[in-house]
Amino acid sequence: MIQKLSNKNTYLKKIPNLVKDVSAPLTKLDLNLLEGIQKEIPLFKNNSMSEIAFITKNLETLNFFRGCAVGCSHCLKNAKSFDKNKRSILFEDIIRFANGFKNLNERLGINVFNGINYLNITDDANPSDFPIKGLNREHTVTEGIKILFESLKIPLLYVTSGWNKDSKTAQKSAEELAKMAIKNPESTKIEISINPFSKIMDLSREALKNNNQIKAEYYRKLYISRMANTIATFFPLIKLKKADIIYRHASDYKGNELVNAKATAELYKDIYNELGSIIGSDLELVPQLYPDIITKEAPAHFIEPSGRARAYFPFDVNMKVQEGLIQEALDWNRLTSEEKADFLKNNSLKCIDINGNIYTSRPATKTFCINSPLEITTPTNIKLNFIRNNLETKNVFSDIELEY
Repeated sequence: MIQKLSNKNTYLKKIPNLVKDVSAPLTKLDLNLLEGIQKEIPLFKNNSMSEIAFITKNLETLNFFRGCAVGCSHCLKNAKSFDKNKRSILFEDIIRFANGFKNLNERLGINVFNGINYLNITDDANPSDFPIKGLNREHTVTEGIKILFESLKIPLLYVTSGWNKDSKTAQKSAEELAKMAIKNPESTKIEISINPFSKIMDLSREALKNNNQIKAEYYRKLYISRMANTIATFFPLIKLKKADIIYRHASDYKGNELVNAKATAELYKDIYNELGSIIGSDLELVPQLYPDIITKEAPAHFIEPSGRARAYFPFDVNMKVQEGLIQEALDWNRLTSEEKADFLKNNSLKCIDINGNIYTSRPATKTFCINSPLEITTPTNIKLNFIRNNLETKNVFSDIELEY
């Protein structure tokens, strides 16, 4: 055993700094010589070094939560609510993840996550809605972000569609995150999603169809208040350019008149005016929030024909997407198991479910898109040794099912 460790240390000492500094450095090393260095780290109880290298190349998401109650009708991930006992990672598994990779980095003398600019904390959830389950108590998102950043020095991405402003738990959690991010701006990147597709706005449009103007306006104001409060909570970070707006709307197809660029611009202007009543004159000092800046038409603002968003596209567009996805599947099925594994390693983003399961996400290349490719989600057989590793979860939505 001593001889094996000595061989590993000798190999590590000979690795040039140039190799250590590249993106995903583990994939550039002779992993056979390093096999076993991960032993006795609980996170990697059942993982080989090649599996760990696979995870570290283009790691994108460590899910804190699964499932979403916002119910946006344009959701590319077709996100739905989860059972309350299955919607969060175990807090102690965040600690296990952070400690596991920190210990591995120290043993190797290499940052295995080199080249990763941020780590997303949700794939199909709204992180402001729920606390994180713990063995002894519930925890906040801020606690989880703080542990990961302090251990791994990777900024965490927090994307939210807002929260019920009357929820003291959600509001307190968001305020705690804002305070932490102000003290340490490098730790967190916050993005606020504004669009006309939330369940609240769907209710407003439904009321309009039923000629119930009072009810329609009630729900519209509810959404405006929700989003103005969200922006106000993170306003200090927006001023520091550590928080941004994600702005989305539909194209001008027939039937999209209430969710197209014009309608969404009117909605944002009302949110901006409501925000002004909260922030006051300081709002004028932040030009990146001006309505003419946010609502200026750009390709990045258009939704894609994926998931539930297909409802906002005509039949011929959806059929074109379907044809492309069928071709993706045919091409994929022609690959051998080794070719699939190699392709996913080099061409996909890696994501970790709340139970430690690893799945991948990669852009579809043969489908119609307006601003960004549709993503294909593919499960793998790789699994980190989380404490709650027997938790069963639903697969993250993909427009096409591809097996590993």
